[in-house]
Amino acid sequence: MTKRAGVSSALVLLIAAIAAPQEKRSEFEVASVKPNTSGNMMVMIRPPAGGRFTATNARLKMLVALAYNVRNFEISGGPGWLDTDGFDIEAKASDPKLNLDGLRPMLQSLLEDRFQLKVRRETREVPVYAITLPKGTSKLPEAKEGGCREMSPDKPPPPPPAPGQFPPTPCGGFFMGPNHLEGGRISMTQFANALTNILGKPVIDKTSFTGTFDVKLDFAPEGTALAGVRPPENSDTSSPNIFTALQDSLGVKLESTKGPGNMLYIDHAEKPSEN
Repeated sequence: MTKRAGVSSALVLLIAAIAAPQEKRSEFEVASVKPNTSGNMMVMIRPPAGGRFTATNARLKMLVALAYNVRNFEISGGPGWLDTDGFDIEAKASDPKLNLDGLRPMLQSLLEDRFQLKVRRETREVPVYAITLPKGTSKLPEAKEGGCREMSPDKPPPPPPAPGQFPPTPCGGFFMGPNHLEGGRISMTQFANALTNILGKPVIDKTSFTGTFDVKLDFAPEGTALAGVRPPENSDTSSPNIFTALQDSLGVKLESTKGPGNMLYIDHAEKPSEN
């Protein structure tokens, strides 16, 4: 009797597990993914607007970083074309008020379906930089009224700059090149995030600075994650390395230390078929 009751209970649990509704994935209503064949290096990933998401010549590594909210240096593994081949994506969600938080799971589903992407996460101790502001050395330029251009996902991007010229300085954001960093009305946290992308290591804000400032920094790309990118032909080749440039121009210092880091490992990815 006890044995039959145990079998019956197990059967009920099995039926319940099969009958339980599976959680529905967040997905775009329609989406197009095509290889970019332009041959240029221009990449554009626009924030979602009106329920639409567009990316032009985006590398899979960039898309993975956006979808899983990680930085490029926190991504490991994957095929050799991970950050060389570009793809154009046009996708539409049912919600016209789609924001970045809502976009991420939809983009994850898209990458899983079209690129057969498989990933896993691990936490481990990694080298990091701490950005500090030694007393009496601050040279942070106060944010100037009208010193930057307001950007909005609902407005078209500004036209490409003339050869040898930089785009308008964005408010609350950055223009970044292999040997140049420029931003307006930025916080120290935003600055640390930008330096993280340049250096290819986490940069932690240890300054206690709470204001906003403008930044315009020229530096030699050697020793950064951008070292392999060729600077513009008219660039000043006499610029100091980024550590010296930060200290001389802004009075901030980067110190090497260690801290926990979240890594995303790509176990599998395939090139999507054109659609």
